[in-house]
Formats: sequence, structure tokens, C-alpha cells
Amino acid sequence: MASPVLRSFLALAAGAVVLAPWWVARDEAAASFPGFAMPVSPAAEAVPFFVSEVINPESPESKAHSGTLVEMADGRLVAAWYAGSGEGARDVAIHLSSRGQDGTWSEPRVIFRREGVASDLQRYVHSLGNPLLFTDESNRLGLLFVSIAAGKWSGSSMNLAWSSDAGQTWTRPEKLTLNPLGNLSALPRNPPVPLVDGGWAVPIYEEFLGRFPELLWIRPRDPGTQAAVSRMADGMSVFQPSVVALSAERGLAFYRDDSGTGRVFLAGSSDRGRTWGEGTASELPNVDSGVCALRLSDGRLLCAVNDSPNRKRENLRLALSADDGQTWRYIATLAEERRENFDYPYMILGRDGRVRMLYSSRGTRIVYAEFNTAWIDEQVASTKEARE
Repeated sequence: MASPVLRSFLALAAGAVVLAPWWVARDEAAASFPGFAMPVSPAAEAVPFFVSEVINPESPESKAHSGTLVEMADGRLVAAWYAGSGEGARDVAIHLSSRGQDGTWSEPRVIFRREGVASDLQRYVHSLGNPLLFTDESNRLGLLFVSIAAGKWSGSSMNLAWSSDAGQTWTRPEKLTLNPLGNLSALPRNPPVPLVDGGWAVPIYEEFLGRFPELLWIRPRDPGTQAAVSRMADGMSVFQPSVVALSAERGLAFYRDDSGTGRVFLAGSSDRGRTWGEGTASELPNVDSGVCALRLSDGRLLCAVNDSPNRKRENLRLALSADDGQTWRYIATLAEERRENFDYPYMILGRDGRVRMLYSSRGTRIVYAEFNTAWIDEQVASTKEARE
């Protein structure tokens, strides 16, 4: 039987989760929901292009996971991920690599270890995880990442650090307080959506006493950073949202679901992300794994999913929609191998209109893929021919 202290803590925690809508309403007022910023569409390339490579081929770690990617103003790419002996292990650190104009990725290096983060935050840190990169209007690089104090992801907190030299050096991380539990179990996962006022809507989620998809609204300020949270759904099974802006007003959320449906869930917003409709199962299969979606320059939607028939992560496929997610067709299989894992896709749209992507391969490698809409069209044509 649980001790009185433990029962009191659980009651307090449950009450905090119940009161979360009040907390969210307070933060919503600060967020103001200015609208999603839509990128300028570049001219489409005529020649199909596709390239894929491993960023960390010499990595000695037995676990490399949860990659994130950002494009700097000068065209450089910066990637980060966590790696160590295993998920939640004490030796897990945040790694970073960058790609310059010559197209070569730098040797991966550690930018944050748990010992240094614990010293900076003046609190116990057991492990690190889930990095997420973004840039502000001055081309300053921001990094959100998770520090775990106890347990696993349910005992995590989110931290923010900044770099003014494309990731060479970083400020001391600061812990963000985002919910009534002092930011307990708030994790980033998918690419942030730029806002018209220069801020970001970052998809995040909670895993304590349930699963709750949320948006973290970040706005750089001088001094400091304004951060507010709004909840997307109160359900207990959908989480790890990927958000696509369809217009300044409209957004579409893609949810991972762990209730056994085996489907990607979709939900829409028509008020700049302030509120979201009830999530519904799409026709896209998924094996309770992270999904990522984006809007191409021509308006079509691209989604990366795991849909292995044995409900494992043995493949990673791309699906395309020309009607805002109502219907989908598979266009390509990026990876497939029995008894292996290919998961946690992360996709961004480059300024040139090309898709730039990271995913975890076989648990130990971070794979980078880059392709254009001409390559996508080529895949569409080939799959159509195969069906006929």
C-alpha cells in the first residue's frame, strides 16, 4: 500500500493535471496567437534530386536518437540528437554536427552533458534527451532539450539554450516552467512552426498521468524569452504532435496514438492554433511511433510514417496528400529491414523548396536525406505505373 506521503503527492499531481486548463488559459492570454508564417515558394526544380547519408558513421554509442535539423540564414545546416549507452542512461549527451557550403558534415561533437547541465541548473540531472533546434530573426540558434531528474520521460524538464555562432558555443541552459508541476514531463519532438511576429509554435507533449499534446509559444525578447503553453487535446492516448500550417489561420496536427488503433490521428485548427478539433483516425497506418509532416512548396502534404505489418518499426515510408490530409498515397520506402528500427523522422522545408530530413537508423545512426518535388513527382509516377 502506498505511503501517506506518496498518496498525497499523487493526489496533488492529479489535481495539477486537472487544473491544467486553468493554467493553460492563463498562458493563452500571453500567447496572443498572431498567426502562422507561410514560407515564400521558390521556383520548382525540373530535375529529380535525392541523396541520403549517415551523419555519425563512426559513432561508438549504442543509442543515437531523436534527431533535429535547422537551416541557418547562410544555408548551413545544423543537426542535433541525443546519444549514449541507452535511452535514459546517465551517459546520454546532446550531440551536434553542421553542414557547410561544401556539403560535408562536420565531425559530431558533444555540446551538453548531464554533469554540466546539472551544474548550470543547480539541480540533479540523471540523463538528457529530445533536442530541438530553431533560429530567431537575428539568426541566433536556439536549442530546447530535456533533462531527466528521476524515472524516465515522465520525470523530465525542458531547458533552453542559445548560440550566436551557429552552435560553436552556448549560453547556460535555463529551465522553462510550463505547467503546474514545475515543467514536469514536457518534451519537444517535432519541427516548430514559424509565426508572423517572429516567434515559434513548438509542438510538445506531456507524459505524466496521461498523454497530452501541446504547443509551446516562444518569442525571443530582450532580455529573456517569453514562453507560454496551450493544450491541444485532453485525450489520454494522442501525443507527439507534428503541426503543419495550411495558411496563416489554419493548421493541421498529426498525432502519434498509443491506444492500439494503429493509425495516425489528425486534428485541425482554424483560429491560428488557439484551439484544435477532436483528433480522428486517418487512413494512414502507424505502429505507435513518431510521425512527422510538412507542407511542400506546391501545397501538397508529405508525411513520414512507420507502417510495418508486424507493428514494429522495420520500415519508414513517405505518404503524399493533395487534399489537405483527406486522402493519402504512399510514394516511397526510405528504409526497410526485418528486426531493425527506422524511426523518429524529422522534416523541414529548405529555402530552396527541397525537403531536408533526419531519422534514426538501427538505433545507432542518424541518417540525413534530401530530395526535391521533382523526385517526389517521379515517385508518384512510378507508383501509379506499378498499380496499373
